[in-house]
Amino acid sequence: MSKKRLLIEYKRNIKSIIKCAKNTGLTDEQIDGIVRESFSEFKAKSHQNVFKSSILKISIVVLLSLSVFMYVLLNVHTPTSSVVLRNVQGLTYPALKFIRILAVPIIKLFPSVTDLHDESCLIENPYFYLSDLDCSPCENVYNVIDLTGVEGINAYKKVFEGVPFIIKTNQPEVSFKDLQQLYKNYTAELASDSSRLQTRNLDVNSIKDVLSLDEHALSPNVHIQWRVNKMAAARIIRKVFSRPHFFLERTGQAVEHFLHVDGANAEPYSLPNPECSYVFIIQGSGERTIALKPPRECAKHCKAISVHMEPAYVLLYNWWYWRPVSLPGSVYPNLSISYMNSYC
Repeated sequence: MSKKRLLIEYKRNIKSIIKCAKNTGLTDEQIDGIVRESFSEFKAKSHQNVFKSSILKISIVVLLSLSVFMYVLLNVHTPTSSVVLRNVQGLTYPALKFIRILAVPIIKLFPSVTDLHDESCLIENPYFYLSDLDCSPCENVYNVIDLTGVEGINAYKKVFEGVPFIIKTNQPEVSFKDLQQLYKNYTAELASDSSRLQTRNLDVNSIKDVLSLDEHALSPNVHIQWRVNKMAAARIIRKVFSRPHFFLERTGQAVEHFLHVDGANAEPYSLPNPECSYVFIIQGSGERTIALKPPRECAKHCKAISVHMEPAYVLLYNWWYWRPVSLPGSVYPNLSISYMNSYC
């Protein structure tokens, strides 16, 4: 409503109020007195609001000024910084202990909060961009090299150079029934890490719900991602997905693991970037096509490539230079089960 219309509506309401007041027997002087009194109350409230707003602004300015002053004093003035550190260090442990005591009731109300302790990063920055990334490692890569049968493979050097490759290993086939049996044998250990689940075309809440289903009941479009982030569960998963034979014994694998179960027609999806930059994917059963796309930093210099993953094959790549997308295959009609891990 425009200001003109509001003013007309305001005048009409005033006239209606005056008319009602006269009908009750009030004189013009009494009506004027009531109007002035109402406006005086309104003016008083306006002054109070202005005063409160001014006090709030002044408080914010003073607080910011004190914060800047303290920051400069503690970081620039070395004698003050030394005195504060000497006196504060002794209070660090008691303060943390007090915070821990305060947190106990919250943890009892929300037990799942303790899972955050295992996270290396709570929120990933979607706008992360490395402006000075050297794209030369992926510039001259036009396909994924198959190094099956090649002796003395230096996986570290190849992946560090940005060259993705695949190798066929002696990895036994891992079926859906194998995962069901593994969960049955180690229920207690795996159940503690069973809630980190993402699914598509499947209404479940945990890996227990997934593995209680019949394999033939799963839709061809189903997609399941199980993220394992605890040491006990990770050790058990490695019982069916063993370390690739060409890895050195001192290879330090990350605790974070991913299991992907995909139907034959599962829609394409981006694979996550794990903790370490050197990534390997083991195809346990079924098939998938992995498209490796260069990051946006190298989009002008490097080309996208792809590789067809069959059982027992291992794909290795460096996620600084390649961002993988999993696509459906075309040969095997059964479920695709793959394992993803990284090493530093």
